[in-house]
Amino acid sequence: MQFAQIYTPGIAQCSYVIGSGDKCAVVDPVRNIEPYLKQARAFNMRIVAVLETHLHADFLSGHMELAEKTGARIYAPEIAGCSFPHKALADGEEFQVENLRFKLLETPGHTPDCAVYIVTDLERGEEPVLAFTGDTLLVGDVGRPDLFPSKEEELAEALYHSLLRLKELPDHVEVYPAHGMGSLCGRALSAKLWSTIGTERRFNYALQHPSLAGFKKDLLTDMPSAPDHFARCSEINRQGPDLIKDLVKTRPLKAGEAAEAVKGGMTVLDTRPYLSFAAAHIPGAYSISQYGNLATFAGWVIPPEEELLLVLEQESQLQKVKSTLYNVGLDRIVGYLEGNQEGWINQGLPVDHVETLPVSRLRRWLEEGSPLVLDTRAKGEWQKEHIKGTTLAPTPDIRELYKKWDAGTPVVVLCNTSNRSMTAASLLKQRGFKRVINVVGGTTAWSAAGYPMEPGGEE
Repeated sequence: MQFAQIYTPGIAQCSYVIGSGDKCAVVDPVRNIEPYLKQARAFNMRIVAVLETHLHADFLSGHMELAEKTGARIYAPEIAGCSFPHKALADGEEFQVENLRFKLLETPGHTPDCAVYIVTDLERGEEPVLAFTGDTLLVGDVGRPDLFPSKEEELAEALYHSLLRLKELPDHVEVYPAHGMGSLCGRALSAKLWSTIGTERRFNYALQHPSLAGFKKDLLTDMPSAPDHFARCSEINRQGPDLIKDLVKTRPLKAGEAAEAVKGGMTVLDTRPYLSFAAAHIPGAYSISQYGNLATFAGWVIPPEEELLLVLEQESQLQKVKSTLYNVGLDRIVGYLEGNQEGWINQGLPVDHVETLPVSRLRRWLEEGSPLVLDTRAKGEWQKEHIKGTTLAPTPDIRELYKKWDAGTPVVVLCNTSNRSMTAASLLKQRGFKRVINVVGGTTAWSAAGYPMEPGGEE
């Protein structure tokens, strides 16, 4: 048996290439399929199968890309109701790739269509050796059951019973999930990207609940907010995402042409570092740095129907940025600014800026009066500890919360580093706020300076 785990940062997603003889299967691929093709070549194997554990909510899958490129057959749970050509597997159904036997177990809960593939290496015997658990069982956690608000009680109950099925597997069976720490598909994911059934049975909090009632209460309390693209990716995956080769072609736009496109309604996504955006940017641009969590926040706040103009730090980053955006369904990347921001500035075109503030000045300001200081981190981070006098305003929620504040007064924003708060600053600027000030270094710099934080409290 040959085996490789392939990790996609940003969406913290785990795919797998597993094979025997001269054939292999790919499990839960992303849209950029080159790593799987490269790994198959390294194994000297042909990709003949693509396995989907469920209709992923947080990214668009690469199953259509791989099938088109290699001719591989797609396998998916029957309960997913996929509309693209595939082999639909019922609960307990098996198939083989050379000496590897795959058995599908229906494990609804995270989504209605979740499944797990139990793998037996027949060269070693009849005992299962590993399980691709998708988002049903994660290392240290389980997939959140609240992505379908009208079904969350039903899904939490289904997840409880699905986990009972998995707990029946032998202790030695290795667990390979679809996500690791950093994904919003769970709440307490480990940085470790594999485990065993025995380890999870003993240490995973979600497998410790003696009662369904306690399990449901725990799994439906204090879950992090789900990004906007979670609500659309599942259905796109059910239908089959468009092939990347068929998407609009991205072309360089000179500053004058880009200015006309922006005037005509094209959306600007600036992926440069937050300090570069602060110094000068195209008015109305989104700031979502590629050095932060570009995939999650772009998918969260940018409507997928909008045509995008990218502003890059370096043009050599174009393909990486595009691949990141394609993962969350932002497919209409029409162009990128030729010559980067400097090319725009050198043509005398309008620019905007965001003021920055060191933590030492923020501390004095808080002592002198009561400025509006927005902590744009997630609720759980804020409740763990925050700067006294700040107001919780998670970055994506700025799109609604801004209505509570006077656009004519100064607004200070911070997060833990300055990436999310600069995204928040760009959202406020889009909504007419004249003076937005980003705290450089955020709570990390605040703590490093020895300034106090306080736990808990009301929002």
